[in-house]
Amino acid sequence: MIKSKSYYCFIFAMYEEAKTTIKNLNFQLLEKEPFEIYKKNDYYIVISKIGLINAATCFSYINTKYNFDYYINIGTACGVDKTTSIFEFFFIKKAFLGNVDATGFGYKFGQVPQMPEHYSSVNLLDKSLFNYKEVDICSSDIFINSNEKVNNVVYKIDKTIKLVDMESAALFQSAYLMQKNILSIKIISDIVGSNSNELDFNSVLKDCSERIYQLIKKFNI
Repeated sequence: MIKSKSYYCFIFAMYEEAKTTIKNLNFQLLEKEPFEIYKKNDYYIVISKIGLINAATCFSYINTKYNFDYYINIGTACGVDKTTSIFEFFFIKKAFLGNVDATGFGYKFGQVPQMPEHYSSVNLLDKSLFNYKEVDICSSDIFINSNEKVNNVVYKIDKTIKLVDMESAALFQSAYLMQKNILSIKIISDIVGSNSNELDFNSVLKDCSERIYQLIKKFNI
C-alpha cells in the first residue's frame, strides 16, 4: 500500500499488459487520444505506447493535464541473463538510458549531457505486500534480443543491470525533471538467449497481464 492518500497513475507501455486489470477492476475509459487513459476512484491507468519518446511525451502530457501525486510504471521487461525467471517480479532501483553516447564530452555512456548518470525509484510501497528483489534496468529504442546487444549496449553502461525495456528510463528522466515521485515494478516476459525470446510472446503476455492484475489488487482499488 502507498503510505498516503493521493492520486495515483499506473503507466503501462501496452494495453495488453493492463487489459486484465482494466476489465476485472472496471476501469473506465476517459481519453482515447493521444494516449489511452482509464480511471477508477483515485487511480488512473495510462497507456504510453512503446518507446522512449512515446514514454516521455506521455509523461509530459499526463503530468501537465492531471498532475498526479505518484506515478507507478508497471509492465513487462526482458531479463539479460538467466539469473532472472519468466513471470518473476522486480522492483526497479536504478534506470539507465541505453541509446545515449556523449562520451566525447566527458559523460559516461548512457548519460544525457547535464543529466544524472541514472535515475532512481522512490520506493513508497509496503514491503510486506510488495517484497520484490531490487534490480537496475536499461531502457532504449533498441530491441535487446541477443547477447551481442547485451554486451554492446547494456553492459557498456553497467554490468550489474539485470533488465531491459523501452520506456522506464524515459519516464524516470521526465519525473526527475518535473520533480515527481515515480517507481517501477517489472515482470519478466522473456530472457535474452533463451527460447522464450520472441516465441509465444502473446501467450506469455496474457499470463503477465493476469499476474499484474493480481499485483494491482493489493492497492485495494
